[in-house]
Amino acid sequence: METSRDVPVCRKLRTRMYYVKGRDHEDLRRSGHEAQYWCAKTTTVLGPDDVYCSPEACQPERACFEKDE
Repeated sequence: METSRDVPVCRKLRTRMYYVKGRDHEDLRRSGHEAQYWCAKTTTVLGPDDVYCSPEACQPERACFEKDE
């Protein structure tokens, strides 16, 4: 059974709470209904492939995905 900790996170995915609470406290594995996401690489809501950013969309299947180390 897959848990939220097993879900990969693109290292370029950002939300405002990432900066308020810190990366270790912000769950970027599930979309929050008040969160607004963007790509740190493009600095827009679209990734380099022109697809919207969200935890569900920013997965390893996307060519622009960067694994968090």
